[in-house]
Amino acid sequence: MIKKVMSYLNIGSPHVDLVLNNIEINPGEKITGAFHVEGGWAKQHIKRLECDLVKEFQGDTVETVDAVTTILMSKSMDSNDNAEYPFCYQLPTSLDPSTEHISYRFHTRLIFQDDVKSTDHDEIVVLGRETIKA
Repeated sequence: MIKKVMSYLNIGSPHVDLVLNNIEINPGEKITGAFHVEGGWAKQHIKRLECDLVKEFQGDTVETVDAVTTILMSKSMDSNDNAEYPFCYQLPTSLDPSTEHISYRFHTRLIFQDDVKSTDHDEIVVLGRETIKA
């Protein structure tokens, strides 16, 4: 019973971390990295991993730009388990550059049995189309 309550509160559940190779990128370029999934205190059944690119406007309005990926799985993770899944995504060419009023981030969700979720947010900086990275 205690384990079930803890899982609903997301205590001791496996968690996900999207690790990106570069956080500054031009529209139309590919961004790469990996999803790192680590087991929690107790064994947990994972149904899927989802990741969306979202755009946030000043004033906390959030808009989904693209459903980046969904990885379906039927996997049980023990407390010492670790898994890594590659990440590669090409940004849309039509993105506006990041400013003090507009920001972008990847919103990642690890979804368990009974639709309990673990989330991760990773901000990226979209450079101007004419910006050349050194």
